[in-house]
Amino acid sequence: MKNDFSIFKHAIYNIKKSFESFMNIKFSNYEVTAGQAQFLHILSKEGSLKQSSLSKIADCDKSYTHRVVGQLLEKQLITRLKNENDLSKLSLTEKGRLYANDFEKYANKWQKLLLKEIGIEELKIVKKVLVTLSQKALKIINNMEKKK
Repeated sequence: MKNDFSIFKHAIYNIKKSFESFMNIKFSNYEVTAGQAQFLHILSKEGSLKQSSLSKIADCDKSYTHRVVGQLLEKQLITRLKNENDLSKLSLTEKGRLYANDFEKYANKWQKLLLKEIGIEELKIVKKVLVTLSQKALKIINNMEKKK
């Protein structure tokens, strides 16, 4: 079983790193990295967010999120909004929205390329296994956090 897990771990790592490389190549002519574009994509899906919420959704530490937000503000791809309680929220500019759309377009292209020659039945099995593992992983972490 140990070797099975090792293969599984390496497969997930390879898929993740390959996706990151694919996106970095696609974004090589943009003024943002693929990692920065991911933040734009999240904002396009979620609407305006507090920086702490963006950090949580992106699954990044607060210092990394702070650095990326600063870069995106400087490039005028996002802006800070003020609500009635004067708490800053982040929102996309029009230019940021275009980049976010391109991120989604490239992510969809990656998915099509990756799954191109995999049969429907195989995809159903993979989906079921990944959903089960994802749910179990979240449950483990939630239980650990409750015990803190």
